[in-house]
Amino acid sequence: GHRADYKETPIRSGWDFHAVSGAITNLPRKGYRGQRHRGGLALLTRNSKRFSLKMKSLSGVVNKITGDNCKCVDKRRGGQGHGSGSLPILHQAVTWSLTSPLYNDTIHLTGVYIFPDENQLQEFFDTLIAHSNQPPHEPHIYAGDFNAYTAEELENHITPQDLRTLLRRSGDINPAHSPAPPLTSATVPAADYRGRLLLNMTNSLELIITNGRFPVPPPTLRPYTFFRKPNTHSVLDYNLIAKHHVPLIQKCEVLRDSLPAFQDSP
Repeated sequence: GHRADYKETPIRSGWDFHAVSGAITNLPRKGYRGQRHRGGLALLTRNSKRFSLKMKSLSGVVNKITGDNCKCVDKRRGGQGHGSGSLPILHQAVTWSLTSPLYNDTIHLTGVYIFPDENQLQEFFDTLIAHSNQPPHEPHIYAGDFNAYTAEELENHITPQDLRTLLRRSGDINPAHSPAPPLTSATVPAADYRGRLLLNMTNSLELIITNGRFPVPPPTLRPYTFFRKPNTHSVLDYNLIAKHHVPLIQKCEVLRDSLPAFQDSP
């Protein structure tokens, strides 16, 4: 949700809060917790890192932009990206480019939110790929709620030599949470189809999924990112980075204690 009190806590604790709201919805309150906006993306950066940000909207509606030291480099507020047809793409993607006197290179972070019930998935992933043209030496991270199943499938560009230093990923081992087959003809919006498109993008751009790798958690602590009572859990959210930037990653973990459903479970 987009509530004012969400912004105050991180700022008081040494963080800057940057956010874009999603589409204004007239859908029933159930399922969207009565919030006015559907979707939305947020980025937190430490004050001490002295980041200045430039933000570019790649896809979806941007109705409101919040954040300090952040410049919008396009003027598509309230606008929507379009696919090959006339219908707008509602799935959201925003790239923040971060610079700081403490770092030599610009860091790019693309935040993603994919609506679970919307089509135009191939067009959305094509948009992400088309905007992946940052200089190779500048790290580019993709992060967000892809609403996708990838199980523990290994990215197909990873070689046996890569596996000497890059550990296999721990993921969701529920057979029902597998990605669609590589040659699927599916087009209906579903988590397995989104997972296949996500894996196709990682293979096309030679990205790796960092979830469940830094470090690899024990088998009893799967890196689930989604919990729903009484006993539903899965991996729907992902962080991605180029394979040649893997040495920059020190840790990528799910903060399980911050998830309300986990706090309430035995």
